[in-house]
Amino acid sequence: MNIIVGATGQVGSYLIQELKQQNVPVRALVRNLQKLSDKTIESREVDLFNVEKLVEAFQGGTTAFVLTPENPVSNDIIGETKHIVQNYKTAIQATGIKKVVALSCIGAHIKGDTGNILMSRILEQGLDELSIERVYIRPSYYFSNWLAYMETADQHGVLPTFFSEELQIEMHSPIDLAKFIAKVIIDTSSSEKRKIYELTGQEKYTSRDVADVFSKVLNRDVTVQPIEKDKWQDTLLSVGFTVNAARNLADMTQAVIDNLAVPEYPNDIIKLPTTLTDYLKACYTPSC
Repeated sequence: MNIIVGATGQVGSYLIQELKQQNVPVRALVRNLQKLSDKTIESREVDLFNVEKLVEAFQGGTTAFVLTPENPVSNDIIGETKHIVQNYKTAIQATGIKKVVALSCIGAHIKGDTGNILMSRILEQGLDELSIERVYIRPSYYFSNWLAYMETADQHGVLPTFFSEELQIEMHSPIDLAKFIAKVIIDTSSSEKRKIYELTGQEKYTSRDVADVFSKVLNRDVTVQPIEKDKWQDTLLSVGFTVNAARNLADMTQAVIDNLAVPEYPNDIIKLPTTLTDYLKACYTPSC
């Protein structure tokens, strides 16, 4: 049995679909069962801060997919991450899970105040205390992060961004990522106790490139609207982030700008196939 944490998230939902299509047994762990669209899947409603319920949900599992949930209303996102990782370790040890696949991110090997990237570092370091098979998936920036601006781009012809117009960033499709994770979960041939996969898309993109793709997809001119650093926090607070969550996202953004969010093993990068144009075209439909 494969335990999937975050099964209603942008990666977890695709991962569940992929595993189901391949007739792989899954148990979806979610905070709210109402948000799980496929009611035919075995599922459990679990609060990751409740270690007893988490242990129950992990019972009978052999492989667990885990992640660090991003919570924009958290007042202590790093402290909460440490709590959740400790609960993962307790549940894994208590239930005999033999393999854990963790969704981390590129840059997780870097020390320092890297905000949300630090959450992935905490996850990896915590799981490294276990003696079971550990696989760390480190993807780049998600194409889907730009979807929040599609309506603004469509209605007003502008693309807000915390990045400079010409900063090149590695990006990828979360659908490609989910398919890759499914392969890793299914694969039983590896004998390595610790494995790291670092993934990007086919090429780097700038905010200008993203705006150009929006222009083609939306069939209208879209210009880049950089948000100055001193306005980052106010911008995030205006859309519901707490001060703590906003600060961590700002720290991650600065780490990207400072070129800290880079692969640890650049010669072993795996390039996922989907382009930004194809991804956004697919999402600009009623079914996306």
